Amino acid sequence: MGVPSLDVMPEAFACVVYPTSRVSERALSRGFAVALAGFDVPAPAVVTAELRGIPGWSVAFYRSGLKLPRFEEHDHACDLFEEELPPGLAVRDAAAAPDVVVYALVYSDEVTHDDAWRFGERSVVRRFVCEGDEGLEAGDETLDESSVEPISVPHDAQDDALEAALRPRRGSTYLCAELGAPVLPAIVAALFDADQKVNVRLVDPSAASIGEETQRLNRVLGRVDGRGAPAFPGALGGAPRPAAHEAFSAVYDFEDPSDATDLYRGVAIGRLDGTLHFLRPRELEREDLRAGLAALAGAGAYPIAVLSPSALGGGAARVKRAIGLCADGERLVLAELDGTLQEAGPTFGELLFYLSLGFKSRDDVEEDLIGALMLKAKLRSG
Repeated sequence: MGVPSLDVMPEAFACVVYPTSRVSERALSRGFAVALAGFDVPAPAVVTAELRGIPGWSVAFYRSGLKLPRFEEHDHACDLFEEELPPGLAVRDAAAAPDVVVYALVYSDEVTHDDAWRFGERSVVRRFVCEGDEGLEAGDETLDESSVEPISVPHDAQDDALEAALRPRRGSTYLCAELGAPVLPAIVAALFDADQKVNVRLVDPSAASIGEETQRLNRVLGRVDGRGAPAFPGALGGAPRPAAHEAFSAVYDFEDPSDATDLYRGVAIGRLDGTLHFLRPRELEREDLRAGLAALAGAGAYPIAVLSPSALGGGAARVKRAIGLCADGERLVLAELDGTLQEAGPTFGELLFYLSLGFKSRDDVEEDLIGALMLKAKLRSG
């Protein structure tokens, strides 16, 4: 298939352009998830393709998953890509390679909008033309300075004259100079090629991912993988044990001699506010948990942890509320004192990742990650 003509270009798209070998699917997924943490977008994704004619580079097109009219989808993409922590920067951070350069482009030909960014090590460059409140305008931004100025074009200017005035200031023109190739036609071609879908998540919910997150937590705490791994019942009150909990309990350190109570104090994510303790099989018969465990069983949720107010601080014996893992191995629910259930906020994987980040010294990227985890949990539980 040849490169599509710009005359048949789709009205709008928002994408990140990245070096194929340096940015993994996981970095794309986590980077977009960090950028989207404050947005109520339940099932976002990106679709990817290599850029024909630009060896070594690929493109990831953002899909909100929302059923929005074209103009609202474009407005949403503009809001997202103009955030303080936009997808391009967050993807670059998730790639964890200081020398990686990532680009982003938000484009529309329905309204004049051609906005490009370059994210490098301690550097950001932006070039754009768009329709502002007073008409067409062009902008240049770096970390140190920015400027926006009107583009003067006669009202009766022909299309060729208009394009001649816009082309030098366009974001896509800037990307052409950066990559040494006609980027816009290559991106349009990739719109037809893109068939690799990457779901946008802060933490993948698979059992394998849960095992990895549990290992990460053990490393942060200086614990031993799989020490004292107990045998949990395959079902409780009709609620089957999810594979994610099996992966967790096979790796978690249940018998750390330096922390016999195994309490996580100061937890504050979503509705989980207090001191958290992961349950052992022997604790599933506790009388003070009866109402909560019954409520979880009625909802098909397997009990995995308990929560007490931080002020108690007296050990796991005084915990009153139970946390259950739903059959999908992802969603967590909290059983209140009266037996009612509430959405906990974080997923199981997000909770484990939050704990590992919360109990270590964090760099700037990790600060963004824990902030995103907390913000996403707040949105879900709010």
